[in-house]
Amino acid sequence: MRLIDIIERLRTRMVKRIAYCILVLLILVDFIIPRHEIHFFGDTIPGFWSLFGFISCVIIIVVSKWIGHHWLMKDDGYYDQ
Repeated sequence: MRLIDIIERLRTRMVKRIAYCILVLLILVDFIIPRHEIHFFGDTIPGFWSLFGFISCVIIIVVSKWIGHHWLMKDDGYYDQ
């Protein structure tokens, strides 16, 4: 394995860990800071909007990959015809 690959893998792991830590901190802070005005049902559930945003991003990525693989990508010989 090349050194660049090892550094890239460690950097990717580090970024994932930092992102997960930030998500957990946002959820924990939501338990501590009280809500004065409740406008939506999600405001009553601690950590709802953090988890909602995370799940929404995952769904957007999965759907985008699916569209890219099944609709946008063409076979290697598609343009040779």
